[in-house]
Amino acid sequence: MKGLQKALADLRLGKVIAYPSEGVWGLGCDPQNEEAVYKLLKLKKRPVSKGLILVGSNLEQMKRYININKYKEKLISKWPGPHTWIVPTADTPIWIRGKSNSVALRVSSHPTIVEICDQFEAAIVSTSANMQGEKPLKTKQEVENKFDHLSIVEGSLGSLNGSTPIQDIVTDRWIRD
Repeated sequence: MKGLQKALADLRLGKVIAYPSEGVWGLGCDPQNEEAVYKLLKLKKRPVSKGLILVGSNLEQMKRYININKYKEKLISKWPGPHTWIVPTADTPIWIRGKSNSVALRVSSHPTIVEICDQFEAAIVSTSANMQGEKPLKTKQEVENKFDHLSIVEGSLGSLNGSTPIQDIVTDRWIRD
């Protein structure tokens, strides 16, 4: 996978990376690195209060953020796959959850995301590659034109026409469908 090793090194150095996701190009970083998250937020011109999505390659990677056992049955009803759950959290840093007491999580089946998270051995921040309020980017070329000096993991978008649906795990309310 072209660009993967450089991106993994950059994740470990606290840098922001770009990669294809289920329906749009994404920007990511190490969610445990507060400085890296603030770099990503600054790049997107996004306020920390809105919170961010974390994406992983398996349920185990979400254990540090939520009570897996309490929500496991519902989580795995849509995972792995292009579905983001909003889940109550007591363990997620404020720079990820923003002003909420919940965190947005997805266990992806997208091959590029799975490979990144498997090799990074952790979930990463995943947000659409765009400036706050603008349309998400759909090609590697658009990402290169919009964001300078990012490691880019090459690959193809999944089959979604846009960003993944987001649903509250407690209320079943759709945030984005």
